[in-house]
Amino acid sequence: MSPRHTPSLLGPLARARFQKAGVLTSLALVVSGGLVAPAAAAAQAVSERPAATPRTGDKCKPHKPHQSRAGAEAYTGKDKCKGATGATGPKGATGPKGATGATGATGPTGATGATGATGDNGTPGATGATGATGATGATGPVGPCVEIDASQDSNNFELRAALTPPVMGGPARTYAGIRDLTTATPGPFLWTDLTGHEGYPQNACGISIAQHAQGNQTEGDLRIDVITTTGAIYETTCAVVTSDRTLNCASNPWTLVNRQPAPGAVNSGTIVP
Repeated sequence: MSPRHTPSLLGPLARARFQKAGVLTSLALVVSGGLVAPAAAAAQAVSERPAATPRTGDKCKPHKPHQSRAGAEAYTGKDKCKGATGATGPKGATGPKGATGATGATGPTGATGATGATGDNGTPGATGATGATGATGATGPVGPCVEIDASQDSNNFELRAALTPPVMGGPARTYAGIRDLTTATPGPFLWTDLTGHEGYPQNACGISIAQHAQGNQTEGDLRIDVITTTGAIYETTCAVVTSDRTLNCASNPWTLVNRQPAPGAVNSGTIVP
């Protein structure tokens, strides 16, 4: 049987010291003899220490195992039981938030992506409806009045009356002309301006010429008429000088013909005062 189970006359303290000394002596002999390594010898020595036995009959709780009396006395010289583990303390307060770290450097720019495919042309939309016809614009101003008339009641000369556009913003101008026919080649036209004669209408727009005598011409042989943009008719006269085929219009004034045309007139008209 193992010596640990043989009753000993030594007390617990003396017995523990004796066992400790024996263990150290055995370990020294084993190491010096080269039988085992130091680590193995230490392990063997520890395994030979008496096992702890639970204590009973003291103030320790029966369900709580503790060191054996011999072990405790060998280590501290006191016989004390290990107390129960205390309750876990409350969780500490959360510490302050740490400072924000510095912003990292900007990364390199990524490569440019490939160009996307060109989209298809959309379908043309339907033609819109024709808009409504706009209102008729206002009547524009009367254009320049231009006209010519001719007369030839004699083999010796021919006559012309001409209405030409305004000059320098003035009224349309009226002329009377004559040409000699007694030569092999007709002579040039000779013109007389009638615009500056007294009573000339500023809005003359049409013209006519007529001879009213045959044979030898006398004063008043030639009559010229103009009609204005308002429909009024004016007249003046010239004499044909047969000796040299010229006109003598002197300063014969323009006068309204009596009567003037009137809507619905039959062998009548508006009487000129």
